[in-house]
Amino acid sequence: MNFQDMTTFDKFLTPSLIKIVYWIGIVAIVLASLGTIFTAFSFMGGGIKQVFGGVVMLVVGIIFWRVACEGIMLSFRVYDRLTEIRDRLPRN
Repeated sequence: MNFQDMTTFDKFLTPSLIKIVYWIGIVAIVLASLGTIFTAFSFMGGGIKQVFGGVVMLVVGIIFWRVACEGIMLSFRVYDRLTEIRDRLPRN
């Protein structure tokens, strides 16, 4: 991708960036989950419920984040396929 592609919108930037955003989100989810789990041991009232909540937050958060990022990628892939179909159609 060069500068002209970015100024003319011939290529999309989001499909490339979504991979980076995905991994940043995974790191944030893991850190938040671990923070929740570790605070359960530092406070006397959280206990097992908070540890369980942290584990659930980790699993559900990662699954939800993956589905959300795949949804964004899917919209760009649908666009690519529709462009291919249009290009294969005979011109009038």
